Amino acid sequence: MKRNWLILAVVGLSLILVGLVIKSKFLGRPGPAALQVSTTPKSTVFIDGSQVGITPFFDDKLKPGEHTIKLTPEETADSLTFWEGKVTLAPGILTVINRNFGKDESSSSGEVISLEKISSRDKAALAVISTPDQAVVKVNGEPKGFAPVVIEDLTAGDYKVAVAVPGYEERNVTAQAMAGYKLTINVQLAQIIEGIAEATPSGEEEEKEVVKEEATTTPTPTPTPKTSPKPTATPPEKPYVKIKETPTGWLRVRDKPSSEGEELTKVDPGEMFPYLNEEESGWYKIEYEKDKEGWISGVYAELVE
Repeated sequence: MKRNWLILAVVGLSLILVGLVIKSKFLGRPGPAALQVSTTPKSTVFIDGSQVGITPFFDDKLKPGEHTIKLTPEETADSLTFWEGKVTLAPGILTVINRNFGKDESSSSGEVISLEKISSRDKAALAVISTPDQAVVKVNGEPKGFAPVVIEDLTAGDYKVAVAVPGYEERNVTAQAMAGYKLTINVQLAQIIEGIAEATPSGEEEEKEVVKEEATTTPTPTPTPKTSPKPTATPPEKPYVKIKETPTGWLRVRDKPSSEGEELTKVDPGEMFPYLNEEESGWYKIEYEKDKEGWISGVYAELVE
């Protein structure tokens, strides 16, 4: 049976997502999943601990489900850090990983782009997640809030997404949203390092002066948010919300349904909490402790009814 996959082209820092995703079945069962990986510089690709190739990498016969992907950059004059993360591959869907390696995690950047089928057949949705969070998200030049952002009821077509935080390099992605699917763009921004030593024409090194203004008063320490309770083996009474895997290994609970809300605590993947309410913007209200309520982003949460 013929399978049509999503076609991707990577140009500079922009990743252009075009084509059509068709969910195919073979003998009544969902088809395999596909993964494409592009990196700078080239890297070795590992899936669930097994070496499967080097970048640019493409495989359209992978088993759907959660996989651990590890990318190890080729040896260069500079020692570069590897990348590892969990990615859920969906049947009949192409997931894309694009990565620029740095000397450490803070100087590395990239994005993971995936599609997820939604209930609407004639509209598309877009979710933008960033590391660090609270990045300013612009779609076609218009501000859409702070990441994580979920935009629903979109018309199918091309969208230019810009993600920026002061002190970090802006990242731009051009992607095609398709009716019946939610396009998720998970972006990591590279930190801009100031005051790095530069070589002079004679080959000698000069250090840039970094002037620090001394504080005239002692700052008031910020209270540390309380940690969340550990996951319980028994799910709460339905409906409840289950926390999905996140790039950071935790998810913030805020006092209002917005990334601008104050952090109340952090919850962990696998935890389950009573569901109280939700917003059209994609935020769930939960009871994270007895008689204590807060909001979490629906991008990394599942409502179980």
